[in-house]
Amino acid sequence: MEWFDLVSTYEPTNNPLSTYDQLRLWFDHMRTYVIFIYLILLYYTGFAPKGRMPILKTLLLIVVLFMGAMLFSVLDIMNLPVRSALFVALIIMALARLRRKDLREEA
Repeated sequence: MEWFDLVSTYEPTNNPLSTYDQLRLWFDHMRTYVIFIYLILLYYTGFAPKGRMPILKTLLLIVVLFMGAMLFSVLDIMNLPVRSALFVALIIMALARLRRKDLREEA
C-alpha cells in the first residue's frame, strides 16, 4: 500500500486549504478508486449485456476492472489524462445511450 502514498501529485500553495484544494487532494489520494468507479460506470452504460450475468462472471469482471484501474492509475501518475478521458468517455456513452433510447421510442 506504499504506492498509494506516492500517487499524489498535487501540492497546494496556500497554507489554510481551500475546499478546492481539499477536494483535489482527496481525488489524488483516492485515484485508483475513482478510476475504478469510472470503469464500472462505463461498462454498465455501454457494454453490459441485457440479461443478468452469473455471480462468478460478475466477480471476475470486477476483479479485472480493478486491475485495469490500478494500471490506469499508474498511467495517471505519469501525467497522462486518464481520469478526464474516462469522464469524457462516460459522458459520450451516456449521450449515446439516451440517443438510442429516443430512437427506440420514436419507432
